[in-house]
Amino acid sequence: MRERAIFLILALALLLGAFALASPPAEEGPVTLAVATDLHYISPRLTDGGEAFLSVVENADGKAMPRIDELVRAFAAEMAASGPDALIITGDLSFNGARLSHEDLAEILAGIEEAGVPVYVIPGNHDLDSSQAARFEGDTVTLVESVGAAEFREIYRDFGFDEALSEDSASLSYTARIAPGLRLLCVDVNGSRTPGWVSDETLEWAEAQLAEARSAGERVLAVSHQNLYMHNPMFLSGYVISNSAQLEELYLEYGVLANLSGHIHLQHTRAGRLPELVTSSLAVSPNQYGLLTVDADGCSYETESVEAGGDFAAWSAEFFRETAINQALEQLGDAPKAARLAEFYAEVNALYFAGRCDLIAWDEELLAAWTERAFFIPMYFESIREAAPEDYTRLEWSTE
Repeated sequence: MRERAIFLILALALLLGAFALASPPAEEGPVTLAVATDLHYISPRLTDGGEAFLSVVENADGKAMPRIDELVRAFAAEMAASGPDALIITGDLSFNGARLSHEDLAEILAGIEEAGVPVYVIPGNHDLDSSQAARFEGDTVTLVESVGAAEFREIYRDFGFDEALSEDSASLSYTARIAPGLRLLCVDVNGSRTPGWVSDETLEWAEAQLAEARSAGERVLAVSHQNLYMHNPMFLSGYVISNSAQLEELYLEYGVLANLSGHIHLQHTRAGRLPELVTSSLAVSPNQYGLLTVDADGCSYETESVEAGGDFAAWSAEFFRETAINQALEQLGDAPKAARLAEFYAEVNALYFAGRCDLIAWDEELLAAWTERAFFIPMYFESIREAAPEDYTRLEWSTE
């Protein structure tokens, strides 16, 4: 009789265990997720900050590249100290895809995980098979080794891939459970097979993952580097996933909470049945990341700027401003009031990239002067004015 009783107890325990595995995990209160993108990190081993490097970054798009190591390490310390439930990085981890940059960044991210914050990454268009991976020494640029998809996965294996519930065989897409009742669906379109597109194989895989999440009673957040929707008509080709409509159809069918993306470097949000949160580049002033809170009834999102300490915030803002002024002066040449017109462009550009369209003061006289003297920047101004003058650094929505 005693043996029979033990057998029945063991059988019951096994049955209860199997039931627990089959049952969807219950949600345990709000989940806070940090979202960062477009770090564009370059290893200090690849630049001496000399003439060759500065000639590239000072004539680019205002990324804080001369002090990027300082910024990224400050961000990592902030994540370790604040302790969100997870950190999601939506691509363009590296400046130019160099293996050394990926390896050194992985060491920095490991410190965040050691502090108890899981990190999840996907590649961006700057991260894989780059022909521009380089070392900058003095006035010399030397090409260095980049990484392919398999090497990227190996370097960042601890940041989503090894924890994945499933990995797509056709891309670096994966799905992972980041909290009880909540999954990430990370969709990569930056491989060499179908760049910018979600392949048929990946779409089939994604639908299977969404169906599995629904069956398990779990909710899903989608992640991509390129955007699901157009956020500015001038940022369309190469910025929006080419067959994003197919993804959107899947996401709406399965009730995806939102899509998290980056790529365009500016801060923007889109409300609606399927919100998209485009977090601005961490490397661009005001050096923001997003904080997304998910609870049973809805979601809320807002941005924070990295507290890098010292003069960093002021330096980064000035670096971004000077880059914009130089861009404007290239178009204006020796036009009358060129300095004031360039300043106006820099002011509008800074607020737009920060997501604060509500704070832009449009000067009709300066707009008219720009229209008389240039082509591209007036079109850019018009694209900004066509959007609602809102604060795009925050969004709340119901998921009931």
